[in-house]
Order: sequence, then C-alpha cells, then structure tokens
Amino acid sequence: MMVPKKSLILAGAALALFGAASSAQSQSGKVFARYNKPLKSLSLDLETGTITRGPQVSNRKGNTVIDFDNIDLGGFVGVDTGNGFCKWVDSGFKGTGTGRTAGVNNNSDLMDSIIFAYCSAKLMPGSGGPGGSLGLHFYEGYTIFGGAATTSVCHFTLTGLPANTASSSFFGGFNCFFIRIFFSPLKCFADGPIGYGFKFLDQGTGTLNPQGAILAGTWPFLACTVSCSGAILQLDGQGMVDAIDEYCPPSFLLATFTFGTTSGSFTSVSMAIDEVEDQTATLTSCPGIPPALDLLTSNAAAVGCDWWATVTGGLTRTKGGTWTLYFGNTGVAKPSGFDIGQFPKGSPAGTNLGTSKNGRRLLCNIDGNNPSGCANIPLGSGCHSVIPKKIGLVCNVWCGQAVVVGGVQAGAQGGGNTRLSGSIGGILGTHK
Repeated sequence: MMVPKKSLILAGAALALFGAASSAQSQSGKVFARYNKPLKSLSLDLETGTITRGPQVSNRKGNTVIDFDNIDLGGFVGVDTGNGFCKWVDSGFKGTGTGRTAGVNNNSDLMDSIIFAYCSAKLMPGSGGPGGSLGLHFYEGYTIFGGAATTSVCHFTLTGLPANTASSSFFGGFNCFFIRIFFSPLKCFADGPIGYGFKFLDQGTGTLNPQGAILAGTWPFLACTVSCSGAILQLDGQGMVDAIDEYCPPSFLLATFTFGTTSGSFTSVSMAIDEVEDQTATLTSCPGIPPALDLLTSNAAAVGCDWWATVTGGLTRTKGGTWTLYFGNTGVAKPSGFDIGQFPKGSPAGTNLGTSKNGRRLLCNIDGNNPSGCANIPLGSGCHSVIPKKIGLVCNVWCGQAVVVGGVQAGAQGGGNTRLSGSIGGILGTHK
C-alpha cells in the first residue's frame, strides 16, 4: 500500500507546525548524534527472561519470514527526555510485500519475534548497575500524526538489558546492541497501517542545555526509510516517511518531527517484525479395515484457534458410553492398522479391551499412559480446547484415537466393553 503524494504535502505542513510547537516546550529534549562503532548481538526470550549474547540457536519447527523490515541503520542514534516522560511512535505499513520485504507474501499475522537496535549509557547489571530500560508499544491502524483510531496490540517493558561499562549519558560513553526478542505466546498483529513506539524509561547523567531536560539513559538506533543518502521526507515501499510522532507526556502528541538534515532519511526507529510463515492446517481420518464403528471427528488444528472433537457411537450399548482421547505423532500401518490384545502392554492397570480384536485396531501411535484433557466425555458430546499460540506447534504432525467405554449389547460385533475409535490426524497450521 502506498501513501498518496497529497499526504507528503500535508506532512511538510504539519512538520513545520509541530516543529514550532516543540521548540516552545522545555520538556522535550530530542537530539541525535552519529555512532560509528559495531553493534553487539543479543537475543531475549520473553517466556523465560533469558538473555543470550550472540545469535540464538533455535530448533523451532515452524518457519518465519520478515513481514516488516526497517533495520537499514543510518549510523545515527536519537534520544529524548527520560524517566518515562517521552515516547516516540514510528509508522508504516506491514505486509506490503514491497520495498525491503519485496517478494514476501505472508498472511499469518502471527508475530514471532522482533529485531531492533538500541543504545544505553547505563551501568551493566553484571557490574552492579541497573542496565538499560525501555518500553515498546505496537499498534494496528496507526498513521503518522497519530490522528487515526488505533488498536493496541501489545506493550511491554524491558529492564536489566546489557548496557555500558560505566554510568554515563548520551554525550558520554555508551554501547549499542542489536537485539532479537522472541514472543511466547505468538502475538496477533494484523497487516496494514501500524505503529511501533519506543518509550524512554530511564535517565542518563547530566542535562541537555538550553532546555534543561534530563535525557534518557537508553535510546533507539535510527534507520533510513528510503536511502541513507537521499533527500528527506521521501516515501518508501512500506509506507514510511522520514518523520516520528513525539508524545510528551506519553498520552499527548507534542510534535511530529524530522531531524531535518539536507540529505539522508534517517528519522526512523529501527524495527523488523518476524512472523510465522503461512501453513494451512490439514485434517485426515482413517477408520481402519474393517472400519471402526465408533467414529472420532474433529476440525483442523491451528495455533490460537478453537479445536473441537467428538465421538459418535456406532454400536448399541446397554448403558451410556464415554470416550477418552489419546494423541500420537504418526499413523500406524494405515489404512489397516494392527490388532492389539485384550490387555495392551503399557496401558493403565485395569484396561480390558475384551477377547475379540474386532474394533481394537491401533491406527495411531497413542500413549495409553497419557490421556488428553478430553477424558470421560459422554458419547455424542464434544470436547473443546484452544490451541496455544506457540511457533513450536506449527508444522507438527499429530494423530489421535479415542478409547470408548460402555457395555455393548450381547451379540454385537466382537463383544467387550472397551473399543478404539477410528483415527484422525493432520498437520498443525497457522490457519484453517
């Protein structure tokens, strides 16, 4: 999606207006500077709180793709008043498949991780300091100047981040880092206009004159929206312009600003959004040969979605029957399966599958010692759950069978009071 040229004209007018308003405020202390040192690499798992130095090795089954890419670092960093008084919100379009995301066609909208760069002048936690602190905010429907209705997707606070070798300030010594943050559970983040905010939570040493504002001790690394050597206020393929909305305090839009250099569109907060690659959930069933008379059915399984299963009895029973679902990860000699005995090895004590093997055909490598949460459900009734939003589940192969218990009418096929249903299975996806 592209922003019309008219928007750029409005942008220029608004920037001039808001710039004047900003200069009259003493609370805002925004400033930028060049940084030429190499950045260190970090990763943070929000589920465990573990920070890893260097790239993180992951065995996650699902693949990911970058659906928004704004980490073309321009060599500049920017800061504003600290202590939680100011927040910068950058805007663009996610899911365009153009610009730095050319060729990407991803619709899962499940945010797995983000990548951005930050700098901090705070003393490292390992040296007895607090480390860096910052807040991150993500919005759907956000546009530049903060004028559109928005939906808050998520926001969180990071503290104790790797930082500097001594307590300092923006004008003293500081270190800069690339960090990748993994979400668990995955975050649903719709394509289209988006905003992402950086809140300045801590404070460095010293003040900024003549405004007198105490600058933050941790701040973002800036990125180029179009070209690090091009003219300012250009429009890029992800709907970004060379401007940031400044909120001081965080609920009040104080200004929309650009650093206003004659070349280089670097008034942009670095950020890349990594999503789970699309995987359509699949569903298959296998009744076995001869077919099981008790029928297990379900819908396809996708992360973050409702999942239902039910068993319909195919035999006349002398009393009400119940079913319990067991899961496995592969089919067994489909379509015929193989027969199991009256007392299956490894099954819970008291399991009795009767003397005849008819209806006792194993079609999934279920573990009889580990029933699912669908246990002792009346025949004909369903069992419901919500699949967790975890990337480790995507692309996993699964299968299931139910053990059905209930007195069977005399003379019914095979006799016995306990039977296996047919099996179901599939690949767990991002959508159905």
